[in-house]
Amino acid sequence: MSIFKRVRDITMAAINEAMDHVEDPISMLNQYMRNMEDEISKAEQALARQIATEKKYSLYIAETKDTITKRIRQAELAVERGEDEMARLALSDKQLCEVRLQEFNQQYDTVLEQNKSLRQQLQELKDKYYEMKNKRTYLLSRANVAHTKQQINQVLRFDTESAASGFARMEEKIMALEAQAHAGHSILHPYNPASAYQQAKNEAVEQELARMKEDKKIG
Repeated sequence: MSIFKRVRDITMAAINEAMDHVEDPISMLNQYMRNMEDEISKAEQALARQIATEKKYSLYIAETKDTITKRIRQAELAVERGEDEMARLALSDKQLCEVRLQEFNQQYDTVLEQNKSLRQQLQELKDKYYEMKNKRTYLLSRANVAHTKQQINQVLRFDTESAASGFARMEEKIMALEAQAHAGHSILHPYNPASAYQQAKNEAVEQELARMKEDKKIG
C-alpha cells in the first residue's frame, strides 16, 4: 500500500468516525475538505521532490555519457601518440563511468516508475477530492432545505397553535356579545301573547275581506 493511499484511508476513517459523533455535519464536511486539501498539498510537494530527483539523475546520466565519450577520445589520442599508460588510465576511467552509467540508468528507471505511480495516486486523490467537493455541495443543499423546512414547520406549529387559541378566544367573545345583544332585545321588546294573537287575528280578517271583495268583482 502506497503512502498516499494510507494517508487517504486514515484520513477518511478518522473523518467518518468523527462525523458519527458530532451534531453538525456541515462543519465536518468542511473540515473533511480541508483535510483533503492538506493531503493533496503534501502529495504535490512529495511529487515535486521526486521530479527534482528525476531531473538530477537525468543530468547525471548526460554528464556520465559525456565523460565516457571524452575518455574514449583521450584513449584514442594516447594510442596515436604511443602513450599506452595514458590510454590505460583513460580506458580505466571510461569503464568506471560505464558501470556508474548503468547504475544511474537503473536508478533513473526506478525513479521514473515511482513518479508515475505517485502521479497516478495524486490524480486519484484529486479525483476523490473533486468528487467529495461536488457531493458536499449537494449535501449542503439538502441540509439547507432540511433546515429551512424545520424552521418553517416550527413557525407553522407555533403560529397554528397560537391562531387556534386566538380564534377560540374570539369565538367566546362573539358568543358573549351575541348573548348580550339577545338579552337586550328581549328587554326592549318583551313577548306579549295577547298582542301576538290580536295581530294574527287582524291579519286573518283582512285576508278574508280581500277575498270577499274579489268575489264581488267577479260576480
